[in-house]
Amino acid sequence: MSSPEATRRVTVRPVPKLVPFLVAGIVLAFVVSAIVVFSTGRSEDYSIAASIGYLTFVLSLPGVTIGAVVWLLLERRSRGRGREVTARRVESAAPRDDDGEDR
Repeated sequence: MSSPEATRRVTVRPVPKLVPFLVAGIVLAFVVSAIVVFSTGRSEDYSIAASIGYLTFVLSLPGVTIGAVVWLLLERRSRGRGREVTARRVESAAPRDDDGEDR
């Protein structure tokens, strides 16, 4: 039998991953930069690639901020969707291969 210390009630809830939202913000900054550069025309002083790169750099902070805010809103929405499960401590687990089989 297991002791009361070996089992514990925990809440498991789905949470979106943060990194894809931050990367989407940078991609959004790149797309907006390309649209701005191609719609305003080419500058004589800078190449198209340099203009897109500079604007992407400048717009990356707002893009990452937008991605983080969207992630935060989705994360807060998922707070009420948790479910309680009982977890128990396993003293020793056999190491497994990459296939999931015991060694």
